Amino acid sequence: MHLNKNMPAAQLIALMDSAGVTQSVLMARYYRGDRSGGEGSDEQALSYAKQYPGRFLPFVAGQRPELLEQKRWLEPDEVAKKLLEQVEERLRSGEFSGLGELIIRHHSYMIPQAAQMGSEVDIPVDTPLMRAFADLAARYQVPMTIHAEAEPRVVPGMVSLLEYNPKARIIWAHSCGRSSAKAIREMLTRHPNLFCDLGDMTRIPASGYGNYWPRQTPSIFLIEDGTGRLYDDMKALYEEFSDRFVLGTDNAHTPSLRSYEARIRRWRQLLSGLSAGTARRLAHLNAEQLFTRKGSK
Repeated sequence: MHLNKNMPAAQLIALMDSAGVTQSVLMARYYRGDRSGGEGSDEQALSYAKQYPGRFLPFVAGQRPELLEQKRWLEPDEVAKKLLEQVEERLRSGEFSGLGELIIRHHSYMIPQAAQMGSEVDIPVDTPLMRAFADLAARYQVPMTIHAEAEPRVVPGMVSLLEYNPKARIIWAHSCGRSSAKAIREMLTRHPNLFCDLGDMTRIPASGYGNYWPRQTPSIFLIEDGTGRLYDDMKALYEEFSDRFVLGTDNAHTPSLRSYEARIRRWRQLLSGLSAGTARRLAHLNAEQLFTRKGSK
């Protein structure tokens, strides 16, 4: 779950309780202004985790204005170095369960009815700054989440990043960038440090990654038919690699919390089409294993 300043902890807990969700990742969005819901922060995410023990898993945030500049990824400057020091300090504390979401290849969108928007982002995946983040994730044994649409020119960078540091566990957001089942199978077979999150991959609501949104390209593949039935190739993929997927809702903008319970209901419907063991792993067991740091309780 993404975290904006105007998302009270009590509201999130009420939604989770109503939907039957016991635990959720919190990834703050450091975007300023009312349109973005106010500037979230790592401190906010951590305070929610302390206020409601066992319910929230805070990540060190990756959605920051200073990371929208491509040159900074290619040639890390003092701003980047300061950010790396801050990230390391927070991971060293042991209070954060991951790093991200790092936005690398992202399609722009506008949701007029909610006055929400997302910017076009086009940054190479495998850069000096990304490698530095990967090294920190490996050193402190936390996963790192990356948003990168799996376009043909993007995938080679993801491959080289995964190969750069095999100890860095990479979560490729949104069904591995909305890749085909065939492509995901090949990537998971080749890279044991790769995991896929399925955030927002239901077809609820219409303006979500589970649809051809915000644009349709030949690189985008869906996971369900819109009625709560998984496509056969995706279902077979989840059964074969049942320990490599985690669920999510991707409620990035505060107004989208209105659809939170509907998204969870759809996930329960989709999971019912899988074997009991696979459904449990996708629903919570994989997340518990992936987000629990070694030595933590």
